[in-house]
Amino acid sequence: MKLEIKNTIKIISVSVAVLFILYSGRLLAINNKGIEKIQKEFDLKTKKYVLNNGIRVILFQNKISPTIASYIKIGVGSANEPFDQAGTAHFLEHLLFKGTKVIGTSDFEKEKPYLDEIAKLGNEMDLLKRQIDDPLTEEVNKKSYIHRVSEIQKKMKTAEEMAGKYIISEEDSKVYSYAGQVGYNAYTTNDVTNYQIKLPKNRLELWSFMESSRFIDPVFREFYQEREVIQEERKMRYDSNPQSLLYELFNSTAFGMSPYGKPVIGYANNIPNLTLNDTQNFYNTYYIPSRMVIAISGDIEFDETIKIIKKYFERIPDRPDSPFPPIKYVMPLGRKTAELVAENTPFMITGWYKPSLRHPDNPIYEVLSRILADGQNSRLVNKLVIQDKLAQSVSVYSGVPSEKLENQFAIFVAPYKEESYEKIYDLLKLEVADIAKNGVTEQEITRVKNRIYKEMVDSLNSNAGMADLMSYYELMMQDYKYLFTYFDAIQSITSQDIQRVAKATFIEKNNTTVWIKKPEK
Repeated sequence: MKLEIKNTIKIISVSVAVLFILYSGRLLAINNKGIEKIQKEFDLKTKKYVLNNGIRVILFQNKISPTIASYIKIGVGSANEPFDQAGTAHFLEHLLFKGTKVIGTSDFEKEKPYLDEIAKLGNEMDLLKRQIDDPLTEEVNKKSYIHRVSEIQKKMKTAEEMAGKYIISEEDSKVYSYAGQVGYNAYTTNDVTNYQIKLPKNRLELWSFMESSRFIDPVFREFYQEREVIQEERKMRYDSNPQSLLYELFNSTAFGMSPYGKPVIGYANNIPNLTLNDTQNFYNTYYIPSRMVIAISGDIEFDETIKIIKKYFERIPDRPDSPFPPIKYVMPLGRKTAELVAENTPFMITGWYKPSLRHPDNPIYEVLSRILADGQNSRLVNKLVIQDKLAQSVSVYSGVPSEKLENQFAIFVAPYKEESYEKIYDLLKLEVADIAKNGVTEQEITRVKNRIYKEMVDSLNSNAGMADLMSYYELMMQDYKYLFTYFDAIQSITSQDIQRVAKATFIEKNNTTVWIKKPEK
């Protein structure tokens, strides 16, 4: 759960970092004239390009060190998947590290016949497994299918061993390590898939070749072994972690059969059924240039950098865009609750529906979340943890599980006792009702704004944060300069704004609450 939440909301914590730009060796003051100078400085340091195939490229010049941070985001996540293919986007994140026809193999021409044999056998095996699981399949046929699956698995093992003679495992990681990489990684959320790395600036062309190749001719080698790896990851991160299962239950209860209702990693019972054909079709449908954004921040020259990027990334063929799944969530009336029976310390999640990132009220929700639970002086931490000692911790997140669609303003509480769930919920209702009736103090708003400013300063020299931020907003808002709009909105938020949003949001019919309950003995 923590990993997914971190990926979902981490953009916010650095979202206005770039509003402090070093100018003539000093930090510009935050005022109207200062902001104008900052934006002019930012515009001088930033350029956006659109390649012939539709890929957007954002370059930020920051010469604090001879390094670059390079992020590629694709506007594809678990929200794009059909329910019976839940987990495909995350699976593809793994598979795209498996190499190409050049990377990850010592001889692709010799490897390919075995890959073709594995694919043929694997498709037959997956079809037979579905027939075995079908309750209408006759028992005599099931026995025949089970026997055939056993035969296929033996043949696949042999073919995989033969293909393995040509596979160079993690060759991309080794190449990048020799090149001095830091932070080579990827992540998948409901809305986006991201590939990231930090490198010495003279490795830009190497990066361009490696990453463009990833999207030109990826080879999904070791597909079935990696599918088992995902199953084990699921067991480790979810099935053996009640808090993660509770987070999954919260989203499924809140969003049902809509894009945000399923876990990014997929369900335990459908991961083994993710097929090579479906995965390949999903990749071909959604991983297209018009959905891709490249952001590079660091010691670069614009003309030289874009020339290299065009040389490699314009090799990626353009393909027609595909629409988002036509599923719009209609909120059912009434509060929704659910409990997870598990051996675990008490934990609860409660949340209310809120609009997407594109809604003008979104920055108000961010400020409100911090007023409620950001530091010991915040309302809920002070009330539940310090004064009443009902909980070990309380956190509030605006934008759960992601932000492109309508989402949740969610509160996560770790009570000391199960018996405190209803009492804690009642106290939460009283607190938000007080805000809806009376607003918040100027001192609270100022404290939150000051905290945001501190985060800006702390994040100033982060090329990675800059690249992550710009690529995210370019995808989600169609404009990386949204960060200035966001800053203006944060600056102008008043107690009346927060009061208005609280009145509209914290009503019973909008609420979803889930909790962990120990098994009865």
